[in-house]
Amino acid sequence: MNLHEYQGREILNSFSIQVPYGILASSPEEAVEAAKIIFKRTEKKSLVIKAQIHAGGRGKAGGIQIAKTLDEVYEKSKNILGKFLVTPQTSKKGKLVRKILLSEDIYSYELTPPKEYYLSILLNRDIEKNMIIYSKEGGINIEDLSKKKPDKIYTEEIDPVLGLQLFQIRKIAFNLGMNNDSLKNFISFLISLYEVYINFDALLLEINPLIKTFDKKIIPVDIKIVLDDNALFRHKKYSIMDDQEDLDLLEKEAYKANLNFLKLEGNVGCMVNGAGLAMATMDMIKFCGGKPANFLDIGGSADKERVEKAFSLILMDKSVKTILINIFGGIVRCDTVAKGIINSYSKIDHDIKIPVVVRLQGTNEEIAKKMLQNSFLPIYSTDTLKDAADKIQEILQIDAYE
Repeated sequence: MNLHEYQGREILNSFSIQVPYGILASSPEEAVEAAKIIFKRTEKKSLVIKAQIHAGGRGKAGGIQIAKTLDEVYEKSKNILGKFLVTPQTSKKGKLVRKILLSEDIYSYELTPPKEYYLSILLNRDIEKNMIIYSKEGGINIEDLSKKKPDKIYTEEIDPVLGLQLFQIRKIAFNLGMNNDSLKNFISFLISLYEVYINFDALLLEINPLIKTFDKKIIPVDIKIVLDDNALFRHKKYSIMDDQEDLDLLEKEAYKANLNFLKLEGNVGCMVNGAGLAMATMDMIKFCGGKPANFLDIGGSADKERVEKAFSLILMDKSVKTILINIFGGIVRCDTVAKGIINSYSKIDHDIKIPVVVRLQGTNEEIAKKMLQNSFLPIYSTDTLKDAADKIQEILQIDAYE
């Protein structure tokens, strides 16, 4: 579950980590009232207006603005709210901005531009350890840095049993160029930040930029936190605050149905059972000249209704030209999947004739194949992944020719 920046600030503040003072607003009028409070409290001549969407790259897309007067606050808030913000991490349509965060301008405290760093904590599944990734060069161009200057990015692995050690913090501080004047504040900050990551069952905690002020304070300016959905029962407050309005329509429907679904910008819908099989299937779609329209994992214990719902979600996507269903029938029987497909197809507009390529292997696969064959629907049953790939390629070529 993705948290908005203002929610991340709230969490960090609860662990005594200093964050910029800010107020949430959902209209230009609310923004002006918030700005009055911030100007008075901070005694600064500027503040920052930040779009609250679940995507990075907001600054370059115009989603982060500096305002110096109440009139500027009103106009710039009006130009951000209610607009679709397109960033490198959104679809071409972008994400609708429903809320903005009015925040004190930390940079205006500075006599000279503060030093910006990048720091994130995440789980490295390959080595089964948490990892801290950090760099001296934080800010809006961190993605370019990872490609052009990978040697500028450091990593520190953390043993899950021992936890974050003091010598590791000192090593990180040294690599970041922290001097003795700021070391104490940095140690306190990183200890608290790691506690946040562990206590909130986070999958990712990213600070970019993290700044060191002229008086040696360590302040996270932009915060991104992703919580583990499987642990939300331990954090009910944030489970309730989950902003599903930021999700795509299909993703909302999938969330309600407890399906693992992610909308992509392709033309081949796919449905599988198992994340690994899903990735292999999507690779195969790319290999045969198509583009996956979604990631959809129905899980290992799906019933007929769940399959039917999953299939109907794919059919709702107007960009889908063909569908590939790749199921290994273990706990999920192949005939259960076949019933779900047939039932879902029978409920849609009969003018829709999207061809479906199905590969079913495992429990009751022969029964399932006969059911699909006798349905007289545009469903092509295949035995191997290669056969499925060839059929997808054939369908896409016919569609392109027409």
